[in-house]
Amino acid sequence: MKNKVFDAVAWMRNHRAKIDGEDQGLSWEEKHAKTRRLLEKDPLWHRLKDRVVEPKETLSIALMESRETYGPKNKKGT
Repeated sequence: MKNKVFDAVAWMRNHRAKIDGEDQGLSWEEKHAKTRRLLEKDPLWHRLKDRVVEPKETLSIALMESRETYGPKNKKGT
């Protein structure tokens, strides 16, 4: 595959590194707020955010976790 026009893996790695650099020093809440602001400007997100896709098969199990599970780790100890 010498004639690759676009390397998706390399692009994603570079993009993640750029975002990590921009977000360095931000708290989890600040990162969350930044993501919400970006999504509010995205027309594709507005078209798809309320979309419901029915599963092709019946699910045998569904799991639901609270948002607190994914919050800042330092809050659990305080």
